[in-house]
Amino acid sequence: MAEFEIAQIVISRQGKDAGLEYVVSGFEADGRLRLIRPERFNVSNPKKKNPKHLQKTSRSAEVLAEKIKAGKNIDAGYFHRSVTE
Repeated sequence: MAEFEIAQIVISRQGKDAGLEYVVSGFEADGRLRLIRPERFNVSNPKKKNPKHLQKTSRSAEVLAEKIKAGKNIDAGYFHRSVTE
């Protein structure tokens, strides 16, 4: 999965969540990405989505990378501060 990186911010292009921003938290063996958005999907329960349905951005939430790699959940306030920086 070289085209996506952990903590990279992506935007959903298809589905009922179209237009929402997520942060990549990992990769599935079948090629799907694990995505987090604290309102519903956290590190312990990520959303799995096909990369074809995602738009990459050049932004990254580097401050979240260590928490994601450690498997720690991220509260909504910390997530939104990190994504908007």
